[in-house]
Amino acid sequence: MGRRRSRRRRPRKSKIRQGGNDGGDARCPPHPGFVRGLCLRCGAKEEDAAQGGTPRVGGVFFLDGVKDGDAEGGAVGTIQVGPAAVPASLAAAATSIPRASDLESLLRVRKLTLILDLDHTLLNSTGLDDFSPMEACNGFTPSTRDDPRMGLFRLEHYATKLRPFARGFLEQASAMFEMYVYTLGGQDYARGAVKLLDPDDIYFGGGARVVSSEESTRPDRKSLDVIPGAEAAAVVILDDSDYVWPEHRENLIRVDRYIYFASSCRQFDYYGVSSLAERGRDEREHDGALAVMLGVLKRVHQGFFDDAVLGGHCSDVREVIAAARREVLRGCTVAFSRVIPLEGVAGDHPMWKLAEQLGAVCVANADNTVTHVVALDPGTEKARWARENNKFLVNPKWIRTASFRWCRPNEQDFPVIRGR
Repeated sequence: MGRRRSRRRRPRKSKIRQGGNDGGDARCPPHPGFVRGLCLRCGAKEEDAAQGGTPRVGGVFFLDGVKDGDAEGGAVGTIQVGPAAVPASLAAAATSIPRASDLESLLRVRKLTLILDLDHTLLNSTGLDDFSPMEACNGFTPSTRDDPRMGLFRLEHYATKLRPFARGFLEQASAMFEMYVYTLGGQDYARGAVKLLDPDDIYFGGGARVVSSEESTRPDRKSLDVIPGAEAAAVVILDDSDYVWPEHRENLIRVDRYIYFASSCRQFDYYGVSSLAERGRDEREHDGALAVMLGVLKRVHQGFFDDAVLGGHCSDVREVIAAARREVLRGCTVAFSRVIPLEGVAGDHPMWKLAEQLGAVCVANADNTVTHVVALDPGTEKARWARENNKFLVNPKWIRTASFRWCRPNEQDFPVIRGR
């Protein structure tokens, strides 16, 4: 699962054009829209554009075909600064760690900022003396050695399992985002784990864009205040927990938690649930959680920069995330049966709110508009009504799966079974 080696290509001569857009048909002006005073397509300052000046930022012009420099030296273009040409790869390396003024640099090359959680998102670790009896039966012991083929490594006193497709995910996401790792784990562990994910120091500025508990300003929470120059309007967060991001949940895309080792089942009180290691299986690469998240990130990235979606005025990634999320269950009308306590306010229940965030309409009573009844017991009045009227009858996991898969799951996979 190493990074695919790309064939070197010579820089080609071409006309000077504005912007680092990969698309060959994009031209500025006209400018499609501005965020924080910068053009979404070419990075020109709004004040300069209003004066009719040549769209440029800091005296830097771009040649056709310029992208972020290839990390292995295969530059596909050059950046012209005054009379001298600097290889794109060297220019990218020189400005790889965002500062307060680097939003314009990111927008100019059609990139956003992506903040990635580490544990249970990109990998899972356990103590070498903390394997369960079933895991021990499957060959996991304190003397377990590295097995790169399955993404298993020893890291200090831990066994660390990379999530399937982790390195491929980072490779493809790096074309759209400037990436950080933000973990509440210790610094030594964080840097060691990132080295397993990024052995060639390609994606995280040689470790400079790794934030651990030592750098975090709060002991059990995460915030953008430790990310230099981060603008909430252009930041996407990928994490398995939302409570650690109390101030930035609109930026958050929750990923299904990666539980490979039994110690994590105990950590999250997953009683009666076997770990992947205990079951002798793993997520699949092509349609696992990270493959799903990559597809979502592509949609968000396109939604932020696409003229048709922007309509010339949208400039906030949080709006793009919310709009994409509302498409998941659009067209579904949901009634709940014994999922929401009678004494509570239905609209305040997390399951009701989640369904609405996914675009569903939630109603208190079953009527002809209802398409789905979400129930815990197949014998309730609403459950019987659903069967009699050929409506979908599903258990609550149907909604939770929709939130992690970002698509409408097959209802037949979520039957309502008595005693579940």
